[in-house]
Parts: sequence; structure tokens; C-alpha cells
Amino acid sequence: MKFHSMSVCVVMLLGAADGARAAGPTVTAKEFQLFMDWKDGSEDPRLAKDNEATRVKKIAKSLGVSAADLKKAIDKVEPAFSSLKAETEAAIRAELDKTPIKKQLKSVEVNIDTAHAVALVKWGCGDARDTDKEASWVAAAVAAGGSIVKTAALWCVNDGDTKLFSAKIGRDAFERIDLKSVDRFATSRYIKLFEDVKRGPHT
Repeated sequence: MKFHSMSVCVVMLLGAADGARAAGPTVTAKEFQLFMDWKDGSEDPRLAKDNEATRVKKIAKSLGVSAADLKKAIDKVEPAFSSLKAETEAAIRAELDKTPIKKQLKSVEVNIDTAHAVALVKWGCGDARDTDKEASWVAAAVAAGGSIVKTAALWCVNDGDTKLFSAKIGRDAFERIDLKSVDRFATSRYIKLFEDVKRGPHT
């Protein structure tokens, strides 16, 4: 019985470790931005003759951060970069699955081509009276699942794929949306956090 209990514990510990490895590090928007700025800076021909440590120091100085902080961001983001897009998209989808619009979701894409990561979310419009709630649920899901995302661009479409609502919202704003309070504050408060809000048929 003791051997069996020990085996179960070992299996559980190994399983937990595998889960932690699968989840990978939680990269922040700031760390991602520093990493991408470092990548761009490393391609500067003026730094071609410098060794890695010198390049990091020069790039860090141009970014207004310490070399240690930049190196920390590089070491954290670089090994996770190849899977960062897919993992972030999956995490946002998982958060959207917790909201009332999970069955209306049509697509989630995260663009990480630049230092300013953007989440693009499309869903099928519900009742027009619920649009502010739907937008708030999407923004809250991006906040929860998209740790690297700086801006969310979101829109809903009708059955003919025509946009009936679209908007943008930045990290500072979407982090202020409390998922539990969407029903109460979507129209009176949260919709005011969005920018470039468009309603009615548009392209």
C-alpha cells in the first residue's frame, strides 16, 4: 500500500510538472515589447561588429531600460517565441469560452509581427441591445488570456458577414473591465473605454 501511494504521488507530481512546462512562462506585454525591440535593434548594421553583451547594453540604453532588465526579457521570451502566437490565441479562446458569447465566436487571431501585439476577435452579433455587453466580454477575455496584447480590435457581424459593430481598446482600458460586472456596467461605463466605435453596417 505504501509503494502504491508513493507511485501515485510521483505520477501526480510528474503530471503537474508536465502541465507547468506545457503552459510555459507568462510573458507580459512589456517583456514582449522589449524582446521585439531588441530583435529589431540587433539587425542595425551599426551594431554588427559588437558582441552580444555590447549590443544588449547599447539597445537597452536606447530603450531607456537597464541591460539586466532587457537581458531578462530576452531570456524569458526567446525560448517561448515560436509558440507564443498559438498559445495566446488558445488562451483567449479559452477565456471566451467562459463568457455568454462562446457559441457566437468566429475567429481569434493575435498579430505579433511588431512590438505592439494586437488581438483581433470576430463574433456573430447577438441582440443589438446586448452589443455593449458582448464587446465588454471580448475585451475582458483578451485581458485574461492575452498577456502580451497591447491592443484589441474587435467586431461582430451578421449572417451576411457584414460588420454591425467594431471598436478598439488598449491594455490600460481592457484591464479595467471586470467580467463579473459586465451585465451591470457595460453600457454605462465599459463601452466608454473603447475607441473608434462604429455601429450599424460598415466595412
